[in-house]
Amino acid sequence: MTTPEASQRQPFDGPRLLVATALTAGLGVAVAAVFLHSYPRANDVGPTAAALGDAFAWIFGASLGLFIGSIATVLFVRAGSRFFAGFLAGVVGFWIGVMPYLVATAPSDVSSSAALGFSFVAFAPALVFVTAGSAVGVALRRALRRRSA
Repeated sequence: MTTPEASQRQPFDGPRLLVATALTAGLGVAVAAVFLHSYPRANDVGPTAAALGDAFAWIFGASLGLFIGSIATVLFVRAGSRFFAGFLAGVVGFWIGVMPYLVATAPSDVSSSAALGFSFVAFAPALVFVTAGSAVGVALRRALRRRSA
């Protein structure tokens, strides 16, 4: 293992990971906004049902966007642990994209601390989706590599 390629190999692909993290954050926000905008409010009976429906649509949309971004990161990064790269891009994408968007766009009758608390609640399913996205990305990468070989 003293070959020149082994000694010059990077532990991770920093520039690609940064780009993938920014895109994952953008996907999380964009998909959450699309789900919230397209949620059918006609089925809601009362303000509590409407608030819960909006929260579910927002959390599911953000989690789905992070899931897609984690898969894309695994396929985009060339060096280092692909699973960790997808996981890191999803988690950091949540904290730099989704959480600030949630706090900044909270209604005027919701305090900043309540919006921040909701972002911590939304982090739990997002973490599950990010982990699943990284695993699906690794499996997809292996399947694509086997198919091309």
